[in-house]
Amino acid sequence: MGATLDALHRLQSIENRLRTVREQIESRRKTVHARQRRIAKLEHEIADIRNTIQQTQASADRFELDRKSRDEHLAKLREALNRTKSNKEYAAILTQLNTEKVDILKIEDSVLAALAKVDEEKKKTAATQITLDKEKAQLAEVTQASTEAETRLAAQLKDLDDQRAQAASQVAPSVLAIFERACERHDGEAMARLEQVHPKRAEFVCGGCSMSIPLEIINALQSRDDVQQCQSCSRILYLDAPASVVV
Repeated sequence: MGATLDALHRLQSIENRLRTVREQIESRRKTVHARQRRIAKLEHEIADIRNTIQQTQASADRFELDRKSRDEHLAKLREALNRTKSNKEYAAILTQLNTEKVDILKIEDSVLAALAKVDEEKKKTAATQITLDKEKAQLAEVTQASTEAETRLAAQLKDLDDQRAQAASQVAPSVLAIFERACERHDGEAMARLEQVHPKRAEFVCGGCSMSIPLEIINALQSRDDVQQCQSCSRILYLDAPASVVV
């Protein structure tokens, strides 16, 4: 392997380490964001439950007012029943009175059902609040750990950026441009090793995309110190060792 590919290998090695550090930083940020999303979801759930409690309690209050109004009406019907002077009038008022009693029982059932739902939703709120408090405590721990790690990783990142700049200065500008384009296209993986399909046949494929590589490129890699690219994925190709068959 010539000086050009050696320099590119050093650059690729630093690029790989840079990518690893960046991924570690991004992973920690994603962990924090995931916790934040869970907290936001729990807070939204609690807000919804409290809204349900408020609406259900309002319904219970309306039912209670209706029941009191009907109780007053029932008392008046009883008074009227006692003042009746004919069987026909008595029967009519008695029918109203019995109907009112049935309606009051239904309203009381509605009040009890509403109050039971309020109690159930309050218990749900308390349980969700406990979960929320735990999530907030865990978020605080994760955020602190992430901040400390990012500070440490940022120092590594700066050191690697300096190393990358130094390594890049050892590469010809035209070659560096090819490397940078391949990096952008393949998430930092600008180089690909040639893989021999069969030890007794001069058949090679790109280690990056598995496309077949022409023999003239294999010959060029073994005889010249210049950049050869995969015609499919544009990665910079290299051989770990000379090809084991004559090509």
